[in-house]
Amino acid sequence: MNILVIEDDKLTLHSLKHVIESLGHKVIVAENAEEAMNKIVDGQFDVVFSDIMMPGISGLSLLTILRTVHLCKTPIVAMSVLNDKPVVEAAFAAGANDFLVKPFTLESIAETLNKFDGTIHNDVKATH
Repeated sequence: MNILVIEDDKLTLHSLKHVIESLGHKVIVAENAEEAMNKIVDGQFDVVFSDIMMPGISGLSLLTILRTVHLCKTPIVAMSVLNDKPVVEAAFAAGANDFLVKPFTLESIAETLNKFDGTIHNDVKATH
């Protein structure tokens, strides 16, 4: 699968990229929501992993923009170190398809990817 990882912490970003690639997937990275927006609009991804707490445009705002403005139907996995009910509910309300708690494990990443494997989404083009 083609996967976009959006994460502002470089160590977490590279760790997640390495784990996903070790599972046989192609990974593109973005360090903030603005960079990610261009890649999502211009590219085609099967799954997007997005941190929800980032400087500038937050991951929650990014989710909302992707779902309402760009009508993006690509599965999006929200990620956070915060595993409390309001944060998880906010992620799903903004349009997340799944939620991953950091720090993650190889097993949790594999399990998350298995939920979306085999689905192809061709509707990530922007509606300008």
